[in-house]
Amino acid sequence: MSRHASVKAAFRKQVLGLYFDHKLKPSEKSVLMTLATFLGADGLYPSHDAIARACRYSVRTVIRALERGYELGLIERTHRRKRVEGRWVRTSNTYRLLIKATDQVRAAGKHMGRAIFRGVRVLSDRMAQKASRDISIEEKRLLSGRRYPEPHGPSQLSPGEWGGNHQKLGNHLTRNSV
Repeated sequence: MSRHASVKAAFRKQVLGLYFDHKLKPSEKSVLMTLATFLGADGLYPSHDAIARACRYSVRTVIRALERGYELGLIERTHRRKRVEGRWVRTSNTYRLLIKATDQVRAAGKHMGRAIFRGVRVLSDRMAQKASRDISIEEKRLLSGRRYPEPHGPSQLSPGEWGGNHQKLGNHLTRNSV
């Protein structure tokens, strides 16, 4: 089995596993499986339109499915440009199918960092690491102790506990709900 065939097989196995775990929709599974078919010796760089034609979905569905692949760390993209008549023109992206767990975690963190820093054109790995570190620090702060008490809705309080001004409202609600 060639190197590309083993990468395709491992990638497809991961996609199917996520699909059977209900983490991917059928359209996302189809788009990601189709993307793997474009892998060749010279790389992986199909256009959104080519993927859409191959799997018979709209271009917008393909873009959404690829975004989901970036979120899960299954694929990594690199924007390609080429020089045409003295100016740079964007062409199709170059994709990389990620098989190793460490690569997937790094790619998912980088994608999360891009989502946080929307205004930044180029996001380095260092910026993505800083974003994920800041988020984990904030989560720890929130989980270690609450700054505000847990909110309680009216369903947990009796009408007498709502206060004097709301007593009539409580009687009205209980009378109409019966």
